[in-house]
Amino acid sequence: MVRNKLSILILLFCGATFAQNEIMDELSADKQMLTVVHDSVNGGSFIIRLDSKLKEFLIEKENCTPPKGPSPSTPLTPEERCAKQNKIMGYKIQIFYTKDRNAAEKVRSEFADKYPDLTPELVYASPDYRILVGDYFTRNSAASDLRRIRRNYPGSFAVQWRVWCRKAH
Repeated sequence: MVRNKLSILILLFCGATFAQNEIMDELSADKQMLTVVHDSVNGGSFIIRLDSKLKEFLIEKENCTPPKGPSPSTPLTPEERCAKQNKIMGYKIQIFYTKDRNAAEKVRSEFADKYPDLTPELVYASPDYRILVGDYFTRNSAASDLRRIRRNYPGSFAVQWRVWCRKAH
């Protein structure tokens, strides 16, 4: 039994060696279309067959310099982001939050009378209503209006929200 297993193992090993030699002979006949890659982790190697045009294309891309422009690690300024889209993530001031639409409408109209330079916006996010004011690129740019609004609406705070680029400051 052990002898049979040993014989089978030897035959498999010889067959694998023969198959590998056959592949190497076949590839050595057409050197323009093969790439041998050595595995630095296991110490082995493997062969990739490439069409000559594909190989030329890959070599050309490897030698190509990357395009000039902002690096991925450099954050875009609000102006750069606004050049590509109408709304971006920024900040608004939330002055009121309720589940009652009538109460929200009342606060919105009162706010519009007190602060004509700021436009209140009624936003429904099921099941709540929010009154949001202003469009700001940063929390710091909202700070001066927030201090002014807190005199009459002490619970107001800046929230991150999508803002209109043309209105934001």
